[in-house]
Order: sequence, then structure tokens, then C-alpha cells
Amino acid sequence: MKPYISKFDAGFDVEKSMHYRMTIQFSLGGFSYAFLDTKVNTLVGLECHQADYTESNELFQLLERALDAKKLSNKDLQSVTCIIDGRTGILVPELFSNKENNAHYLDFSFHIPDGYMQQAESIEPIEAVNAFAYPKALHDRILGKWKEAKITHADTVFIKSCFEYAPEGKVVFVNVRNRDFDVVIVNDGKLLFYNNFQFNTKADFAYFLLFALEQSHVSGLETPVCFSGLILPDSEIIELCSRYIKYLLFIEDRHILQVSKALEDVPYQYYHIHYQALR
Repeated sequence: MKPYISKFDAGFDVEKSMHYRMTIQFSLGGFSYAFLDTKVNTLVGLECHQADYTESNELFQLLERALDAKKLSNKDLQSVTCIIDGRTGILVPELFSNKENNAHYLDFSFHIPDGYMQQAESIEPIEAVNAFAYPKALHDRILGKWKEAKITHADTVFIKSCFEYAPEGKVVFVNVRNRDFDVVIVNDGKLLFYNNFQFNTKADFAYFLLFALEQSHVSGLETPVCFSGLILPDSEIIELCSRYIKYLLFIEDRHILQVSKALEDVPYQYYHIHYQALR
């Protein structure tokens, strides 16, 4: 098993693990993890693995093997945050959010499989909670290995980051994965739109993005669209979208954390979710 990204600072030292905060992102296409050295407030490691496994125990075993290879599997860490990057989630206004309602909304939208557990977390800028479901087996493996681990959802991290980055007026944020993407539209500190779209072709991508803009009465000629995730400026998707959207941007590092020179050739948008979770 070889990672498609593996970048570590020259001073990375497993014997300093007590000073490291680790984030782990579990997704349908694999997993990734990153380290922040709290002594120097610097992101010092990033590794990304692609995996076809969707079964939680197998995916977690691959993670353990990757950490074993770095001699980190049994090391004590300052903190561990596990980011669930699944599509089984829904935003519920705080006014209507409780355990029973959240379960009803989730099951109505997704028909939650057996063996899944539910969790909800507040997203303060929009006065809503992100209710999501994920395999209980993964939850148990995470807390069995790191009993103090925090478990959060990638959409929670992403939506919060949109409000931190949004200027005045309207702005569209797009977070891209291998076969799906999220769209968040913010207007003067208020959420106008949020949804997730699956795509197979670049035409699918452009169609759904333009559909989201149209539904929110947003002009592609006037409103900036800011990308993060697994996408590059020279991609075919960006080339196609640029025919209909005038201001295409990529999320920028606000330099709240330092980033090791070892990661200089990794596009910031690739690890934006890790960065935000480590702030």
C-alpha cells in the first residue's frame, strides 16, 4: 500500500508525538492524515491513501498499517480528531433539532443502514446542526484506539470555514472530491444554499454547479466561486466552468498556521479540511 501523497518535515520525529495533534479524514475513496507540531504551530506531515474498501474495519486496518509504517501506531499524541467525510448527513435548524427529529430526517433522506450510529454537532454561524450517520464499527475502532478522540464531520468543518473566508456580499464555495462535491453559497454572513452533488463527467459537474447558482439567484458573471478539495486550476472541470463563471478562485492559506516547506508542492486546497480542523 503506497500513499499518493506523503510529505513530512525533515524535523518530524515520532519521539515528539506528545507535541503533535493529528487529524484523520475517512472518506469513500480512502483516508488521509496530517500532523500539527504545537511547539512551532506548524503543519509538519501529510499522507493520503486511496483505497477501494468501504467496509469500516478494513479501512481502519489500512490506517493502522500506514501509521505502523511511520512507527506512530502506538505513540501517544496530544490530540486526535477524526473527520468523517461521508455523504449521510443533513442540516437541521437548531429550533427543530433533537435526537428524535434528527433520526427521522436522516432516515427519511437516506434510509440509514443497520449498524450505523448517529451524531449531531452545532454549526454556530448558521444556527443549525449537522446531523450525520456513520458506521458504529468505525466509531468503536476510533475510540478503542484513541479514547479521547474527537469525531466530527467534514461538512461541519467545511461550512464553518466558508463563513471565516467569506467577504461581504455573495460568494460560492465548492469542495471537490473524486465523484461528488459540496456547494455552499453565503450572502453577508447568511447561508443561502448548501447541497451535495454526485457527478461522473465534467459536464455533470458544470450543470449541477450552475443549477445551484440559478436556484439561489446568483449570477456566474458577478459572484466569485471559490474551489477547495481535489481539483487543480488546469483541470478540465475548471476550464469548462470558466466559460460560464467569470471569477474562479481557489481557497487560500490565511497563514494562521505555518506549513512546513516539505508540503510546498502540495496544493493548499488538497488539505484545506485538515488545516481548518487543526486551527
